[in-house]
Formats: sequence, C-alpha cells, structure tokens
Amino acid sequence: MRVQPTFMRRRSPLAIMLVSLALLMSFSVVVASNTNETPSNSITESVDSQIRNLNESDGETFTVTVDGTNLRFSPDTIIIKEGDTVRFLWENQLLPHNAVERNGVFDSGDPERNVDYTYTFNVTENGTYEYVCEPHEDLGMIGTIIVEPKPIPEPEPEDPADEDDNTTAMSVGSGEISGFLFAPWFIGVIVLVGFISTRSDQFQLGLILEEEIDAVLIDDDGGEEGKTLVESYSARVFTLCALYVAQGIPWGFITVTFVTYLAAEGFAAKDLAMLLTLGTLPWSVKFFWGPIIDRYQYRPMGRRRPWILIAQTGMILLLTLMVFFIDVEKDVTTIAYMFLVYNIFTSLQDVSTDALAVDILKPQELEKVNGYMFTAKTLGGMIGGAGLGTIISYTGIRGALIVQIPILLAIMMVPLYMRERPGEKLFPWSEDSHLAFEDAVSSNQNFREIIGKVKTAFSLKSTQLGILLSLFVSLSHFLIPLLPLLFLRELDWSQERFNATKGGLVLIITMFGYLAGGYLGKKFGGKSVIIYSTTIGALVTAFWGLTESWWGSEFYLVFIWSLAEFMMAIVSISIYSLMMRITWSEVGGTQFTGYMAMMNLSAIIGYQIAAPLSERFDYPTLFLIAAVFETLIIATALFIDPDETRRELEDVTIEQQAPESITITPAA
Repeated sequence: MRVQPTFMRRRSPLAIMLVSLALLMSFSVVVASNTNETPSNSITESVDSQIRNLNESDGETFTVTVDGTNLRFSPDTIIIKEGDTVRFLWENQLLPHNAVERNGVFDSGDPERNVDYTYTFNVTENGTYEYVCEPHEDLGMIGTIIVEPKPIPEPEPEDPADEDDNTTAMSVGSGEISGFLFAPWFIGVIVLVGFISTRSDQFQLGLILEEEIDAVLIDDDGGEEGKTLVESYSARVFTLCALYVAQGIPWGFITVTFVTYLAAEGFAAKDLAMLLTLGTLPWSVKFFWGPIIDRYQYRPMGRRRPWILIAQTGMILLLTLMVFFIDVEKDVTTIAYMFLVYNIFTSLQDVSTDALAVDILKPQELEKVNGYMFTAKTLGGMIGGAGLGTIISYTGIRGALIVQIPILLAIMMVPLYMRERPGEKLFPWSEDSHLAFEDAVSSNQNFREIIGKVKTAFSLKSTQLGILLSLFVSLSHFLIPLLPLLFLRELDWSQERFNATKGGLVLIITMFGYLAGGYLGKKFGGKSVIIYSTTIGALVTAFWGLTESWWGSEFYLVFIWSLAEFMMAIVSISIYSLMMRITWSEVGGTQFTGYMAMMNLSAIIGYQIAAPLSERFDYPTLFLIAAVFETLIIATALFIDPDETRRELEDVTIEQQAPESITITPAA
C-alpha cells in the first residue's frame, strides 16, 4: 500500500485556510461594491467644502471702541460682510464695560476697564445683531452690527498648466477596476495551488532546501579557541551581524524616513519613486562587484576585510559631504543622487560581507547565522526608520544624516580590529607577519575563467527560472512610495506616527517573518512555503484593497499591513534559500549576487511603474494589481528544480570543486 507523504497529510489545514481567505475575499468584494457614497452625500460634502473655503478666506477687521464721556459704543452701528471680524478694544476707561450680544452670539466677558475681544462672523451668519454694555444698557449703551451675505465667487476657467500642477499634487488617480474582474484570477490561483498540492512529490514541495547547502571553507582546523573569524564562532556572528546593521540603516532611512519626510513636504509619487529608484539602482548591478573582489585582493589584511573597510570609508565620507557641503533641506535632487553614490559603497559592503560569510561560515552554521544576519539588517532598518524618523521631525534631514556618521564609525571599528585568519595584519602599515600566504586557486583566477563558469551555471533551466523569479519577486514594491501618500494625505496620519509604525512595529513583524520562514522551510519544505505563503500574502494584499471602508480603523490598518509584510518576509527568506540551493559552488558568490541584483532590479521596475499606475488608478485598485504581481512568484517557483544544479554539474571536472585550501608557511 502506498504511504501518503508527510506533507500530503498536513495539507488539509492549509487548504482550509486558503478556502477561508477566498470566502473573505468574496465577502469583501460585496462590501466594497456597497460602500459607494450616494450622490446626496457627495453634494453635501461639496457644499461643506465650499463653505469651509469661504470661511478660511481673509476678511476685514472692524474696530469698535468706547466713548467714555457719553457712554456709547463708537461707532455704534457698523455694516460688514460674512467672514469679517469685529474687534472690541478699549483701554484705561474710567468705568468698566463689556459687549454682549442679546442672543448670546458673542460675549466679551465681565465688564473690564481694558478689553481686547474679537469675533468673526462666518458664512451663514448674516443678519442684524444688537449688543449691549450690561452695566450701562439702561443708559443707552447699545450697538448694532449688520452682517451682509458674502458673494460666492464663480470659479475661473482653469489654466491647463494649473491642471497639470493639481494632477502632480494628487496622491493617486481616480480610475477603478471592479474587484469582480480580479476574482477569476485569484480563483484560478487557488485552484492551481490546490492542484499542485495533490502532486507535492512531482513538484518537490516537501524538499528541505538547506539541508545540503555547501560552503567553501577556508580554515582547516575548525578550532574555536582563537580570536580570528575562522577560529571563533562568536566573532563570526558578531562581525557579520554588525555589518548587516550597517546595511540596514541606510535602507531604513531611505525607504521609510526620507520618503515619508518628502511625502509630508508635498512631493508627488513620481518624485518618491525616483528617489527609491536611485537608492536601489546600485544594488541591481552589484553582481559586477563579485568578480572584482574575487580577482583583486590584499591578502596580508584578509580576502574580504580590505573591501569592507573601503566600502565603509566611502559611506562615511559621502555622509560627511552631504552634511557639510550641500543644502540638504532644499537641494533634495542633489541629495537623491548623492544617495545613489552612497549606495554604491553600501552595495560593495553587502557583496563583500556575503563573500566573507561564504568564506568563514561552516555548513551547519549557514541557516542559523543567515537568520541572525537578516534580523540584524532589520534592526538597522528600525534604526534608520523609526529611530531617524523620530529625529528628523526635530532636526530635519541634516540632523538625521549627522546621527548616522558616529553610528557607522562605531560599526567600522568591528572589522577594523578583527582579523579573518591568523597571521593577518590589522593595517597596511602594520608590521608584516612572519607567515606567508599561498592561495593557488585565487592566484590562478582570471575574469575569463570566472565568466566561463558563470555561463555554465546559468545554462540550466532552473537557474534561468531563478533569474525570472528574482525579477518577479519585488514588482509589488510599487506600493512602497504610495503608502506614505495614503497614510499622510488621505488618512491624516502624522509623519512621526507613520515612521514609528513602518520603521518600528512593521519591521519587527518582518523580522519574525524571516525567522518563521526558516522554521517552516525546514518543517514543510522550501518550495511549499514559497507557494503557500505567496498565495496567502497575495490574498491578504487583495483583501486590503477590497476593504477601503475599514481603513478608518487604525487597528485594522496596522494589522493588515503587518500581516502582509509578515507573509512576504516568509516568502523572501524561502526564496533566498531556493536561490542558494540552485547556485553552483564554483561561482557561488557571483551567481548568488546576481540573483540578489535581479531582485533589486525588480524593485526598481516596481518603483518606475508606481507613477503611471498611481496617476491612473485609485488605491483599492492599486492593491489588487500588487496582489496579482505577487502571484507571479508562484508560477515561476513551481517549475524550479532545486536539485538540477547538483545533479547536472556535480560531474563537471573542474579542479576548483574541491574545497579551496590555503596553507600558511613560514616566510623566508
């Protein structure tokens, strides 16, 4: 009798969850279709808006004083218009006076010898008002105010140029696509996922991706008693996590703090998208760094450490330049391009740090330390998001940039005073070690060999699909520059409140998503986690868009936002593991960096389509489109064979398949 696979026996709860979400979506479609405002409400709101505009317009001020000799108001009768203000003003009078309207419309208070009191007659308050001085009313101290209606000006024909300006200032467009039109797509996705659930073995859903991931290790002894990175596990974890915190800070600052600041200052979606594009662009081409850092090394200080120090020095110098030589409060365009250069150094540090991790981590440490590193990056994102988001409200952009300099200097101390291997020197001017390094493999490497191996690695179907998957994974990021506009302009959130939520709570939820993704991948299989989590995440995004009438609830918004980020964090960490699985160890650094670069290119594509989509569609439709983009991950990941690289390339006779060895011999 055929034994049912373990994962097959567990699919019922997942199926029930998917069906429940589908029913919730159907319900929300009905809710969304019944929450349209009636014409009478629209007319009422239009009239109220017009009245508010008239009230806010500047009116004239008329001053009424006191004739203390004759006990009369001066003048005792005035004619004004709606929107004008009457000021009752007198000083050092012999007797106390006040001004009280007979029906209680205004009242200057108790009779005083010195009074300065104003009252503005708003629109709809036209008419004749009689007021008195209470102590001297019987003596004829009575005044009259005649308020005439204020004419409502007819709107002037709009200049086409003004219309363009208004369009730029608007958050999003007004185009709408009914949720019913999206329903067949999501139903089809659910049916597809249900179909492949019945064929989990065929699609390798239960395969544990990370159980056999190999690393090219440099150290031979595996000892844990020394202080260098290859000798000490704690030193490895501390150093790698510190470097990932350094990468997370600018990411959090740009994607949360700076974008939110510009949204609050009135910048349009296309401006925010351009900033995010410039900030992400260096990450999309960072695969060029891989061959360079593999080819050129200063071995007396370590294989990767010199590149890390160069990158961090560049980051600190760029921040210093922005703070002291550029008007950061006004020249936002220049700042955006400076961040482009800044992130070139950040991407160099990222590639060097990943290469360092591949060099020094042992196979059994990869999964655990990878989780620590992404958690550290999330912590850096919280510092750059919630932390600097709070600071920027008090100090402006300049203050937020200044704070980053000492933080990066402190982090730079970690690699500055940490050696990769025994015998390496800390600084170029330090005394040479009595040990000489012989790295036969690296000395024979050249760009032609590296490129040839990369072409071999990407000749397989699964590695090519990995590129396509990487290009799909971040298309829904077009929502990132739109969320500040939604929360600040449409939902009236403050800048500080949005920064604290996105850069704090949401990032914490994302961090737990990374941890949960690693756990679920080991329990159920990486591909199954990708497919099921993507399905649930896409349905959550769609549900968010279909429940616009609930957006007034802060609890609901934070919950649905956090849930969407949690699910996509699970997807992301599982995709990283899948990319590692299909990466050939011969060109591991370059190939894996290529996948990461494609993911960043995917984000850039998402940022670039943000402006045209937001100019055309309303927020609910934009969320539905984002959900469709997310489901594209399923169709690509489904056909990736995680074992193809090992199966097809394990017999390739390349000498470098053996672990790279470095021998240390006494110098002559």
